[in-house]
Amino acid sequence: MKNRHFAFFITQTIFLYLLLFFSLSFSGCAVFKDIQRKQETVNAYAIQNVETGKCIRVHNAEIADREKIVLYSHYNWLCITWQLIKLDGEVYLLKNLFTHKTFQPSSLPETGVTLWQQPLGGDRLQYWEFIKQPDETYLIRLKDTDLYITITSNRNGSDLILMPLQNTTQQQWVLIEQRPIF
Repeated sequence: MKNRHFAFFITQTIFLYLLLFFSLSFSGCAVFKDIQRKQETVNAYAIQNVETGKCIRVHNAEIADREKIVLYSHYNWLCITWQLIKLDGEVYLLKNLFTHKTFQPSSLPETGVTLWQQPLGGDRLQYWEFIKQPDETYLIRLKDTDLYITITSNRNGSDLILMPLQNTTQQQWVLIEQRPIF
């Protein structure tokens, strides 16, 4: 009787080890493929403000719609990385690699309006013109408007708003190529 219980115990133990081994193997493959996919994303950048050295990010890296778009310290994180999807000329749709969403004005575009996260779509309020400057920086203008992405403060979590052209570093941005894995 003891031998039968012992054999049953050994069989269960071996089964559990095999189950654990195969589940780790398959999830390991999935993790590897996910890391590889993230590292191979083309046109993936942090969008960094010249004045502050801080980047465009979804507030608290939330995935919910209508989360505000803010300024945040630069890290090689998915939530700070935007894929620039070229539409026409220098017009892009920006896709956040963490949330897989974009951003647009939180209301009709006018001076002082904040930006918020929305699902990717055909809404023209999601189209951004990257206007290259002689010093290799960019102004980012909402297409078909005279409104530019502008910082409101140098603090993490501070709002980004739309403003008319001011010719200051508060509206100048650089693109930093990124290959985040988390």
